[in-house]
Amino acid sequence: MLLTCPHCTTIFRIAPEQLHPAGQTVRCSLCHHMWTAHRPAPQAPDDGAFVWHRLQAAWKPVFISIFLLGFVTAIIAFRATVTAYMPVLINGFDNLGLTIRPVLTQLQVVDLNASYSGDTLRLSGGLRNTGYWRSHAADLRVTVQSGDGVIINETLLRPETDIIAGSAASGFFTQLTLEAAQEVQVTVTPLANRVYR
Repeated sequence: MLLTCPHCTTIFRIAPEQLHPAGQTVRCSLCHHMWTAHRPAPQAPDDGAFVWHRLQAAWKPVFISIFLLGFVTAIIAFRATVTAYMPVLINGFDNLGLTIRPVLTQLQVVDLNASYSGDTLRLSGGLRNTGYWRSHAADLRVTVQSGDGVIINETLLRPETDIIAGSAASGFFTQLTLEAAQEVQVTVTPLANRVYR
């Protein structure tokens, strides 16, 4: 605390504990004037300052908690993309009951080519990832229908790779035996199958 001599206005710094609680006589070391000095009265805590101080002390844990919550939420929401880069996490998500499925909105069947050789239908094409991030490849359902809409053959197949890079494609090929070379309609549909590792 600071004491000011009322006679010569010299300022002295002393610890409040050096003064008696009821006050005590002090003497100026320059002009030798004597007066009674008292400890400053304790101030009531300012509730606003107290709250502000507590908020300042708590902002780091709150910020870290919000950041971690947002990070975990994003990992869960985008787990298909995350596991396309880190497949070792698939089993962990699966154990938590969070299945991983291909993002069908960014997968597209391209370059579909079907040709006959006797009673064998050869089918090839690609599954393109139209997104910018890696994606899990989806199982493909190949459906062969006759001209009148009757399903002649239906099979499942996998593209050549399990994970497709952004703006890339993974090829596929299959051979189907049909009764006779006839005009057919072939559709290839990506499925939202569960991804396992």
